[in-house]
Amino acid sequence: MHAVVKALVFLLGAGAIAAIAANSADGLAHREVAGHRFEIPTDHLFNATIPWLPAPEKDSFVFLFQPNPTPNQIPKHRVLVQRLSRFCPGDASQMLRIACGQEQTSISDGPPYEKVQNELGSWWSDLYSVEEEPGDNGVFDKRQIAYCQLFESNPAKPEPSTLCTTFWAYDDMMLQFSFDESELPKMQAMKAEAMALLDRWKVR
Repeated sequence: MHAVVKALVFLLGAGAIAAIAANSADGLAHREVAGHRFEIPTDHLFNATIPWLPAPEKDSFVFLFQPNPTPNQIPKHRVLVQRLSRFCPGDASQMLRIACGQEQTSISDGPPYEKVQNELGSWWSDLYSVEEEPGDNGVFDKRQIAYCQLFESNPAKPEPSTLCTTFWAYDDMMLQFSFDESELPKMQAMKAEAMALLDRWKVR
């Protein structure tokens, strides 16, 4: 996957971005991406800067599904909003080609799912939605919906875990978030919630 995916992957490590506009006195922050303007409750923004991660684009932001109950800790789910044109056209993965409109598919991002190890090695895999019935050629078509990385156990997390990242196009923007593989059944609902929040905050 790889230069583009490497650019997208910064949320895997707990990425965030610095604020790009001043907050207003009414508890709202103003952000603009790809010509879309948003007024976002400040407690839904994640503005921390992570020194060891690459600097993000200025016209992007990270928001939370829910206000962070423990501000001194990095929240689990963060949605990165960027310009779609930054990545398109692109051919690094099927997921990117679909986001850029270079590949069409009738397969949704719902179950059944299949995980396939990719060429990056045993630590990396791709998640696919798979057709429930084979095509005329007897082959089950599939659509890439996420890429995943295995993390071995460590003192902070005694059990191994697999973190997956999905991204998709929405209104000339690229939306991205990471989730634990065990949360895969919730992925569709989380994507829908991310778009609904942006719609709620968009300045008409």
